[in-house]
Amino acid sequence: MKVRMKTNFSARLKVVKIALVLVAVVFTGRLFALQVVNYDAYALQAKSQHEQRSVLPARRGKILVKKNYIDEELTPLATNNTLKMLFADPLVLSYPRYNPQVPLNEQEQGDPNAVASLLAPILIHAHCEEIEGCQISTKPEEWSEAERIAITAYEKELQEILGQVERTRVVLATELAPNRITEIESLALRGITLQGATLLANPTQILSAKSTAEALAPLINIEEERLESLIERRSRRYVEIVDKIVPEVSEKIIEMKENPRYATILRGIRMKDEYWRYYPERSLASQVLGFVDSSGNGQYGIEGRFDLDLRGQEGFIYGATNTRGQRILGKDSGITQARDGADIVISIDRVIQGQVEKMLVEDTERYQADFGQVIIVDPSTGKILAMANSPSFDPNEFGKAFLRYEIPPEQYQLDLEDENFNQRIPTINEEGKLFRYFNVWGPTVFRNKLVADLYEPGSVMKALTMAAAINSSEVTPTTIYQDTGPVEVDEFSIRNSDKVYAGPTSMISVLNRSLNTGIAFVTQKMGRKLIYEYMLDFGFGQYTDIELPGEALANMEFWQDWSDSELVTRGFGQGIQVTPLQMVMSFAALANGGYLYKPIIVEEVRYQDGRPPKIFHPEVVRRVFGNEAYNATKSMLLNVVSSGSGKAARVSGYSVMGKTGTSQTYRNGQVLEGVGTTIASFAGFGPIQEPKFVMLVKYDYPKTSQFGSETAARTFGRISEFLFDYFEVPPDR
Repeated sequence: MKVRMKTNFSARLKVVKIALVLVAVVFTGRLFALQVVNYDAYALQAKSQHEQRSVLPARRGKILVKKNYIDEELTPLATNNTLKMLFADPLVLSYPRYNPQVPLNEQEQGDPNAVASLLAPILIHAHCEEIEGCQISTKPEEWSEAERIAITAYEKELQEILGQVERTRVVLATELAPNRITEIESLALRGITLQGATLLANPTQILSAKSTAEALAPLINIEEERLESLIERRSRRYVEIVDKIVPEVSEKIIEMKENPRYATILRGIRMKDEYWRYYPERSLASQVLGFVDSSGNGQYGIEGRFDLDLRGQEGFIYGATNTRGQRILGKDSGITQARDGADIVISIDRVIQGQVEKMLVEDTERYQADFGQVIIVDPSTGKILAMANSPSFDPNEFGKAFLRYEIPPEQYQLDLEDENFNQRIPTINEEGKLFRYFNVWGPTVFRNKLVADLYEPGSVMKALTMAAAINSSEVTPTTIYQDTGPVEVDEFSIRNSDKVYAGPTSMISVLNRSLNTGIAFVTQKMGRKLIYEYMLDFGFGQYTDIELPGEALANMEFWQDWSDSELVTRGFGQGIQVTPLQMVMSFAALANGGYLYKPIIVEEVRYQDGRPPKIFHPEVVRRVFGNEAYNATKSMLLNVVSSGSGKAARVSGYSVMGKTGTSQTYRNGQVLEGVGTTIASFAGFGPIQEPKFVMLVKYDYPKTSQFGSETAARTFGRISEFLFDYFEVPPDR
């Protein structure tokens, strides 16, 4: 009996030993996994729990210009501003002494409507732009009728926002497929609705978040637990009311919150600092500048092209923390300093830019054009002095370009049938509804059309063709050709726009009267290869490499692929596409002795980290023609303005050189005719000795006249008169 008991005990002890060994092996393996195999992952997790990392924001660089052409002092066109954003805690507004440990029905109630009544007369001035100061009055007897209506409407809006303690709208899914919509509708879930292809939830109407999530989760690819969390009833603790509040208004609200009379009722109203990109001169040069979007990314213009330079680099404060989250100073703590963004100095003359934009807006409206553009260049350096587009936008409020209004289908159909309605105005079809933009053209206004859009330059090109022909000794200003009628080329007839054919005609008259038959004579003498080479020399078919984004480029067909008619039409600016920037830079060669310059829009990048500045110096790309062609063409263009087709560009007492341009547009490959179908332009410079400026004026689809001589030339003359005065050029005629 004793032997059997000893044997059983020994067996049990052996089992226990084996079990202990197995447990030890398991624990050893687990420890090995924790300490060796998965060490990096767990070390990182532990570090994240005991280390705090704070971001040090970098200041975005400024975009600067000189105050005027004789003053070296710089002034910002884009800078940074700190403004308040007001937000509300609706739960605290409804229960000013809110205590999460006490049921809501036992807590003191607040009055969100009274808060709305207090704030409405103040917040309605949140974006006040009055130079003399905002006239803020909280006394109804001091309000005008218009103010009373506006404040009352705003008060009702605030009451709705501030009084909503719980979430009532949660977006669960968008762009649902039709079959999935049908499945969801068949469930008939309380508190779940569809707006088109968007699925919404109202948690206050959902009877059971758990059962609703169980039914809905498989249909919208959201985990059941997460969906349940999304749709369960929850208080609203943070609602943004208004941002970019002007200091006068934010100071008034702070003053009220500090007043014991209002301290309790306004307990759920708070403000915080926000950092905004600010454009102090508003729409000035907006297409050159671009803007910074709500995510802090530069878009369009200098803001887009130099985004990385301007934004700088964030810094960090990091270090271990104790159990209360307080940072512990020690060897593992440290600071990586932020590096502020670089400042960009641009070549725009703010005085010229401002005056040009004013005149361009006036004349774009006067000539009823869709769009207008002006670019002005210093011919001796290639520096761009002005780049104006109309219509424009305010980069402080770039979002307004997206605002739309709905139009009924009947109106859209009437517009399609109305021959006086501008069919180029965009209409957006969204889920069967039709919309148009309040600013007419929508986000198209962000585009710098001088750089990003191609067009056929029309007869402005004749000046360049003539300069090339004179430089290659094919003609002189007094060369005569026989203008006996239309020139037949391939299946086309090349006609003069005035339908007049005067027999023996000089090259001077060809430019004076802008004769297509004369350019046909010139191009046929030069031939395809020579014309092609000069067009390349003038910079067509190549990027200018301007420091702006989105530069457009049209490829130049090789000369051997040209038909006879293409040789002729390209000589007078049809069948060839260029940007206004390319055209004005090539025209600058007519003003500076034949030199093609690289355009300069950025003069300097000033880094904040000790690096030397990057300076953009004037750069000659090539010399296109010599002094003889330069002087001859300049004299011929003076004659165009003084007695030819460019007379509308004349400025009393001053020499002005230039050439008109009117180019056709097409629809479905067919030429459009009549007013409202052309691109009207004028390019020129002045004065004749040491020209101070070269300018291109361009209108897209003017409706008062189809000709550049009656639209763009007049604007050119107006701006030139200002420029002669601004540059203090003495009269020379």
